[in-house]
Amino acid sequence: MNNVDIGKYKRIVQYFWDPEPKNDDEPGSPIWCLGREYQPLQPPSPPQIQADDNGTNDTDDDNKRRDGNKSDSDKPTKTTAATRSSDSGSSPHRQLLSFAHNRESTTTSTSTSTSTSGQQDWPTAFLDDFESKIWLTYRSSFPLILKSSDPNAASAMTLGVRLRSQLVDSQGFTTDTGWGCMIRSGQSLLANALAILSLGRDWRRGTKIKEESNLLSLFADDPKAPFSIHRFVEHGASACGKYPGEWFGPSATARCIQALSSECKHAGLNVYVTSDGSDVYEDRFRAIASGGGTGTDTGIHPTLILLGIRLGIDRVTPVYWEALKAVLKYPQSVGIAGGRPSSSHYFIGAQGSHFFYLDPHHTRPALPYHAPGDPPFTAEELNTYHTRRLRRLHIKDMDPSMLIGFLIRDEDDWNRWKRNVRRGGGGTGSGSGSGKAIIHVFDKETSPFGGHGLEREGAVDEVEALDDDDDDEDCDDCDERVVAVDDVDDDDGSIREDVGDSSSFLHISK
Repeated sequence: MNNVDIGKYKRIVQYFWDPEPKNDDEPGSPIWCLGREYQPLQPPSPPQIQADDNGTNDTDDDNKRRDGNKSDSDKPTKTTAATRSSDSGSSPHRQLLSFAHNRESTTTSTSTSTSTSGQQDWPTAFLDDFESKIWLTYRSSFPLILKSSDPNAASAMTLGVRLRSQLVDSQGFTTDTGWGCMIRSGQSLLANALAILSLGRDWRRGTKIKEESNLLSLFADDPKAPFSIHRFVEHGASACGKYPGEWFGPSATARCIQALSSECKHAGLNVYVTSDGSDVYEDRFRAIASGGGTGTDTGIHPTLILLGIRLGIDRVTPVYWEALKAVLKYPQSVGIAGGRPSSSHYFIGAQGSHFFYLDPHHTRPALPYHAPGDPPFTAEELNTYHTRRLRRLHIKDMDPSMLIGFLIRDEDDWNRWKRNVRRGGGGTGSGSGSGKAIIHVFDKETSPFGGHGLEREGAVDEVEALDDDDDDEDCDDCDERVVAVDDVDDDDGSIREDVGDSSSFLHISK
């Protein structure tokens, strides 16, 4: 019994019974969504117990009235409106009971639901922000993705995908159900980075329909779309050793995003992918962020930083919890892709130790590619890219292999990002000084192997990422390892600076 994976059975139960989360675990903690903070709603205050002239408590009278009307309350009401009318005139104590009852209600899992049932616990502004994030999911009935002729391709697929490809799509794949979740999570991260650039961080659904439609067309499930799943699979096969129908890891996804963004010049986005996990080298970043500019055109242009890291073996090691929670508080954050055992989600929000995510494991019909100048998507089609339905996961249940993204728009943004990380996301850290770093920034990359010369031998709890080509039999979904080494010796001319705030986690070489 000691070897039984309870989490596995818990996930099976959640697959069939997945109620919408209630704000009852950490109700007083602020809620974050990609760098925006929202204060939680406060429940109605309980009534004060006061004695009247006869020495009788008001709440006792309330109890007597409730007891006297108990038989009436058991009778079915004639209309819902009558029930609401009765509640509106109830006592504060009864309002508190109604608030508690509302917290027990849940909503369906449909992406287009606008019902507020079960969402009374959450600030409307947060829900609006959450709903405006672009949500890429499994799609079906898209143009065929041919199978690989390599005899080893079948063994790289899961059993379900292998059976489906033999019985349904014998020539290839017309759906990514069962294997494309990491690609969809990566697409979501990229799409929201582009949305911030083209629509603005304050954009909300219902406005700029044409611009939103043009953006989503880049991700249409068609070979003509620059960021389609077809293009991801094509580059994954040619450069990352991934067969069509095979599950991608964070490293392969990051390299596909980098390559496809480089080909799609009109997207206007550079991509910096870390070569050794979470180390960011300013000289290499600036070379990429300048877009190869020369002369006076050497400033920073919009650049997506992608950190493919692994923060443990089976689960995220607790020493990294504070650093990971701080990631979604940075104004430059565009989320986390991955982070769920045997599957992938797109994490965009956090409250305390819980992370809010968009789940790609919902299959919807593929939408056609719309060339520039074509009519925009219909409202019904746009609805399939958004959801108001919250899903949440505790950090202890997250998979340690993930892809973290930051969008740096210009020189000021780069400086703010370094400053915010150093100060704990602009004062959002706990200030306890506990935890270990997951982000390291250095001035120069001096080692040809992606390290930082001799001083790299002294990195504290360094997180490194293996290349996707180096497969590990014990880890099918990712290709990373964690390496722990000793402290830096300041005598070598390098200063390793641990900032006091626990959520800063920035090490700078000077």
